Amino acid sequence: MNNGYFNLTTSAFHILKASYGSSRSDIADLVDDAEFDGFFDLAKIHHAQQSLLAPMARLEQELSWLPELSEAQVSGVFDQVKSGNIIELKKSSEHFPELAKANVLAHLCCAGNVTDDLLHSLAEAWDEVDQTNILKVLNEDRERTGFPGIELQHLQDRLKDLEILHARTAAVGIWSLDRPGEAMERIVETELRRHPTSLFLGEFVRYYDNLSEPDLVRVSDEIDTCIERARESDADLGVLVGAISDLLIKWDDINQPVQVYEQHQGHEEGKSKRIYEKLRVLNLELAKNRGEFTAALLLSEALLRTFPELESVAEVLKRDVAQLEELDEQQKQHQHIEPLIAACEAAKNELAGFKSDLARSGFSHASKGPVYDILVAFKAALPEMVDESLAFVIVRDLALYINNDRNDPETAFRLIDGLLSYGGLLRSKELSQKLREEHTVLQRNWKQKELAANAGNTKAMLVAVNDLLNFSEGPERRSLRALKIKLVMKRTNELIKLGVLIAAGLGFVGFLIFSTMDKPNARTPYQPPTPAAAPTQTVALETLPPVGRGLTLNRSQIRYCVFQGQRLDTIRPLTNTNNQIDRFNRLIDDFNSRCSDYRYRSGALSSIQREAREKASELRADARRIVASW
Repeated sequence: MNNGYFNLTTSAFHILKASYGSSRSDIADLVDDAEFDGFFDLAKIHHAQQSLLAPMARLEQELSWLPELSEAQVSGVFDQVKSGNIIELKKSSEHFPELAKANVLAHLCCAGNVTDDLLHSLAEAWDEVDQTNILKVLNEDRERTGFPGIELQHLQDRLKDLEILHARTAAVGIWSLDRPGEAMERIVETELRRHPTSLFLGEFVRYYDNLSEPDLVRVSDEIDTCIERARESDADLGVLVGAISDLLIKWDDINQPVQVYEQHQGHEEGKSKRIYEKLRVLNLELAKNRGEFTAALLLSEALLRTFPELESVAEVLKRDVAQLEELDEQQKQHQHIEPLIAACEAAKNELAGFKSDLARSGFSHASKGPVYDILVAFKAALPEMVDESLAFVIVRDLALYINNDRNDPETAFRLIDGLLSYGGLLRSKELSQKLREEHTVLQRNWKQKELAANAGNTKAMLVAVNDLLNFSEGPERRSLRALKIKLVMKRTNELIKLGVLIAAGLGFVGFLIFSTMDKPNARTPYQPPTPAAAPTQTVALETLPPVGRGLTLNRSQIRYCVFQGQRLDTIRPLTNTNNQIDRFNRLIDDFNSRCSDYRYRSGALSSIQREAREKASELRADARRIVASW
């Protein structure tokens, strides 16, 4: 059958002005007439003659002409074709037998008059073609004209070829429109609801896909160029991601109907999936290697908008978008709290000045130096935080460091006391309760230390005991009250030997200090929430890896395994009691479930091991704080 596009004016019947009733001798006379008229060149005339005389070639011509129409109807069709009266031709064809109707509608598609209604009518006509009736009509004509009869199988094969030719012609007509993808998508969605398995629809979509290939290649090449430029260190990612998003819109405008059709057939459109795969590789590079979460998020959202028909892809992209939204928000939050982290780190290096200023002015704007810097950074961070508790945790972490590592509960108490003055801004009831508990413990630790330091100074000891009584209960309170009585008696009764009173008091104090001395527990060291390491960043993100073996971990997960391994090595010799050993064993079990066997990208492990060596003292301090909290 003709490998081009369907057109009634190329039919042998039209060239020779023949009919289904033309015999061999009639055809010979018609050839002479055609040569004399000179409307067609000799090659076309002789080819038309052979097409009508050879039995199988004649079958193609018979099917692609106007079977079951009268000579007057055929003449009327061509009068309307010549006059360009498309509306009237389409209207009159509505009453034709289905195959003749399909041929007229296909001719209209070729003539560039494609509409949604015309395409649906053409597809419906093919659904109604009655092969048995066509076989009967054509064999009756052939019997009258002396041509051999047709077998049903031959008829079915040629009808299939003709239906494919009509579908291709319809696709060409669609492609000639200003917005072919938009029209194509409407038609495909309607036909999928009406007859999703039709040969016409499948071939219609496939040939449209072939016609769109050059345009899709151009879009794909432009996307490749943007990908390469985005990998450059000085790339303007905002501009490039915007350009890629625009190119994905162009791609979708063209390819969306094919994606919809393939999805309905249970497949994923191959060219679109390859575009997705290239862009997701870029996305992973931007997020994992460069910390460009905003750009990666925008790109993932553009991919999800473009390829929802790729079901496996859509699920991955939904997870990507959710994770990137979280990482992007964490990165933005980290930018708000980075000054607070830096101020707290600076205070550790200027602890003497920090202590004196905090004791003199408290956690207020009257303070200066590191205390003032922390307060300013703390108040600036609060309105920008999704979770304001993060700012509280950072300052709390400094207080616990001062208490646990520098053995200075007084300064730690004053810092927590100042932090609690902003407790009304804290929504976390759990953290608020924890801060109040630690406030009590720190004051008790401070006053116990003060009591021991003032042994022998009855007046100072009484002040310390009175302060301790405010935060004690049960047996501890009874012991403190007994000590207070003895101290009062010592001040009022000169007959009692001073040495006996002091010895008794100190003995009790020693017992009290070592039996009730407490430190805030459950310390939660702050870990900055973003893996995007800026040049001045002092804290690297550790992310808890999932439980499993042989998993490929990202940099923040590898960092957890390396850093936690060093902490556990430090903790091991520090565990003495059964409780400490049990806690340590639980940490080991958890660590082994996540970090005993994992994969990593080339170079990731060695760079993180260098980080661990540089932070060795901090990791040892972390380990000691963990043990102190047990």
